[in-house]
Amino acid sequence: MPVHQPADILDFSDDLHSRDVVPRSAFLAARLTELAERLEPGTEAEWAAHRLQRSTDRAALYLSDFVTTGAVVAEGRTEEAGLTQRLRQDVRMWWNELCETAAQFSEHPDHRPRWRRLEHLCLEYAEFQEQLADGFSSGTYQGGAHP
Repeated sequence: MPVHQPADILDFSDDLHSRDVVPRSAFLAARLTELAERLEPGTEAEWAAHRLQRSTDRAALYLSDFVTTGAVVAEGRTEEAGLTQRLRQDVRMWWNELCETAAQFSEHPDHRPRWRRLEHLCLEYAEFQEQLADGFSSGTYQGGAHP
């Protein structure tokens, strides 16, 4: 089985590797802990900060599971395109969710520019989207699906 290596630039959910997920999870855990510690104990704001921290921890765990085990599960099951597609969608969804949270701390020196939203699942999906966009750029359907 080929070893999945981290990509230099993250463009697709297929590019994600556990070496991308773990540092960002640690970064978010540290920032959210700092945030919660600055709030007065027993307040609604402190409760909300702890809830966000727990929700973020769960999202990071789901993402880690999908990235580390998803490739193994999907390996050799190319006839089950729906499974591969679902794994790609879940990876992108959880990654993007965590990117939104990390973006709130983008001024922190440990924040990495690499932690950005993924718009596409894989190269084929990006090419498909580009073809769709090009298909409506001129002609009868230039403004959308209906004239």
